Amino acid sequence: MEFLMTNPGHPITSERLLEKVWGPDGEADTSVVWVYISYLRRKLQALDAGIEIQAVENEGYLLKKGE
Repeated sequence: MEFLMTNPGHPITSERLLEKVWGPDGEADTSVVWVYISYLRRKLQALDAGIEIQAVENEGYLLKKGE
């Protein structure tokens, strides 16, 4: 979440998130990123945070003001 927040308006690829969070030698794959993005989306919705994590096709994920 912190990495998405510090890069507003810029899509972050799953690979970049994987590298940033789990490190370059991490043994996780991009499906783990999808799972954690899903958790974060549910938490943001439960908090009525007014922001959402949007998937941008072929580019990655970014934070966007909720509608």
